[in-house]
Amino acid sequence: MIKLENVHKIYNKGKTNEFEALKGVSISINDGELVAIIGKSGAGKSTLLHILACIDSCESGEYYIDDVPVKDLNERKLADIRNRKIGIIMQDFALVDDFSCVENVLLPLDFAAKKVKNKTELAKNTLDAVGMGSMANKPVNKLSGGQKQRVAIARAIVNNPSVILADEPTGALDTKTSAEIMGLFHELNEKGKTIIIVTHDLEIAKQCDRIIEISDGKIVS
Repeated sequence: MIKLENVHKIYNKGKTNEFEALKGVSISINDGELVAIIGKSGAGKSTLLHILACIDSCESGEYYIDDVPVKDLNERKLADIRNRKIGIIMQDFALVDDFSCVENVLLPLDFAAKKVKNKTELAKNTLDAVGMGSMANKPVNKLSGGQKQRVAIARAIVNNPSVILADEPTGALDTKTSAEIMGLFHELNEKGKTIIIVTHDLEIAKQCDRIIEISDGKIVS
């Protein structure tokens, strides 16, 4: 379970350009939910995602993952959570263009705290699960946008995380490919994954079980 209690995030604190991006955000997301977080540009969606992903911290408030308070964890433990419990899918894919598909999917396994056996086989099996098995050795820079997103999803799930965070995962894709990617998310959710999709697209959000709307750094619905 994920829980945020009265979370505040301030950028450039104490400076003339100080900005409060999150203003007392409180949300709970149960295991196995498929949730959309929506809001206009600048509403605080990405800031919220970065906190959920343990990439950024907050000035005040509490963030719990499985009842563990995140703010009490050191960087090594945070890195372990990011690698083991959370899979992140970015809008721009964040893949290494010069690497092959399988080399990109291998990256989280290479950084795992515990040695993973048969890493290449696992990476290829994960690519196969998202429909990219036949392109395992193809360089990422030769792929279409939809294919890159499938590789990004494979990289996010290869460590079998319990939570998947997706930042505008269909923002750069056409309607048909967006539907295919949402189909993948539904398949993963049916297997028990908690999925949180940050999007400005209401049609994508409506395909989720629940919609959380953020505006001006506050949860409004």
